[in-house]
Amino acid sequence: VMMKDVKMHVMKDGKPMPMDKDMTMAKGTVVMTDGMCTMKDGKTMTMKEGDMMDMNGKMGKMKMGKMKTK
Repeated sequence: VMMKDVKMHVMKDGKPMPMDKDMTMAKGTVVMTDGMCTMKDGKTMTMKEGDMMDMNGKMGKMKMGKMKTK
């Protein structure tokens, strides 16, 4: 999942698609459609533009050139 253009997106078939429901990652982190994340231990954070999280809940930054869509 990623924050792109001030909206949450999920990758489907290699393309970013708008995230339409909350997602629970493999290690228990819940990511909401507004970018709020609740970790398994109860801590919360809000994803910012360019932030991404893999399905294991690991945070990173997008490489903007790779996220361009047609």
